[in-house]
Amino acid sequence: MIRRIFPILLLIAIHVFAQAQKPEQKALIDSGILKAKLGDYQAALADFNKSIDLDSNEAEPWYNRGIVRSEMGDNQGAIGDFTRVIQLKPAYPEPWFNRGLARDYLNDFSGAISDYNKAIALKPNFPEAYHNMGLARFDLNQFHEAELEFSRALQYKPDFAEALYNRGLSRFSQQNYSGAIQDFNAAINLDTTQYEYYSSRGAAKAATGYYDDAIFDFTLALSIKEDDLNAHLNKALAYMYLKRYQDALQEYDLILTFTPGHLEALTNRGVANQYLGKKLDACSDWKAASEAGSDKARGYLLKYCD
Repeated sequence: MIRRIFPILLLIAIHVFAQAQKPEQKALIDSGILKAKLGDYQAALADFNKSIDLDSNEAEPWYNRGIVRSEMGDNQGAIGDFTRVIQLKPAYPEPWFNRGLARDYLNDFSGAISDYNKAIALKPNFPEAYHNMGLARFDLNQFHEAELEFSRALQYKPDFAEALYNRGLSRFSQQNYSGAIQDFNAAINLDTTQYEYYSSRGAAKAATGYYDDAIFDFTLALSIKEDDLNAHLNKALAYMYLKRYQDALQEYDLILTFTPGHLEALTNRGVANQYLGKKLDACSDWKAASEAGSDKARGYLLKYCD
């Protein structure tokens, strides 16, 4: 029902490990960073590889190669590079953070939390590390702990829209809908361009029974991303709760045009048709959904259709 944002911190353009370097090696690092910024990752990797060949005890090419590998989706390779950086420069928080991020993407949430904690121990005012640790705890269904991590991130960065949004999701998951709405409001005040913020606020409003307000938010979300399936489904469901069955029917029709055979939409369109007195259409929808595997539609079919 709710989508989450997972922001990535990229430090490619920053020379994190300032120290004397051989001119040839520095030139290769600078060249690799520029190519990475331009999106030519293979060429960037080649430069960082050459730099490592010149001096494998220099941390910066390992670090930037890890960043590029992360961008390319090679998270296991990135972990290896960041591990090497940690061996060379254990007192720097950034490689711990980025290794945690790579582990996060590999669903090693406990390993990610361990790395984020290490980054925070080295840099206590590291809001992005608190934030991403909150995301990892969220993925472990530790919603209260996730909420605390997002709150810690906000202590250091009060205008951190993603942290407000994700704390709202944590509160939503604990059925603290009023708290969730407050966080979604604050996130929207900081960034009006994210459709997830409106869609999630709509879900929280619907959970408290404010269906008209929820529909308004789902409509706002769809004005930003017109094919957001969750917003469409939730908007249709809100219409159903308001007994606006014709509006719900039109919404389900729209969903099924771009997601043919969607079981929930097909089943609920049948319910809307039933309330509108269109029994044949309702039974047709339930039959199709039942044949596709919907137990709920099969129940309706047996109860209401000949």
